[in-house]
Amino acid sequence: MVVVYPRLILLTAGAGLLLASFALRFDPRGKAARALRSCVAGLFLLLAWNLLPLPHLGVNPLSAWLAGSLGLPGAGLLAVLARLP
Repeated sequence: MVVVYPRLILLTAGAGLLLASFALRFDPRGKAARALRSCVAGLFLLLAWNLLPLPHLGVNPLSAWLAGSLGLPGAGLLAVLARLP
């Protein structure tokens, strides 16, 4: 017997419509898109940094944005800041 949950179907449809709306209005040259690209690049940089035998860095949106914006020097800056008392 198959159980259909109407709330789950409505939630999935609403999430799909919201995602489609955001996708249609997305501007790749806008400030939000640049910040999103920096955050994603910084996240991958911090995850790669934490795989190495170096001081581990915390991963949060601000540190991901900083590492993504500044690149490897930004990750080094975060390592120095993590060592401060």
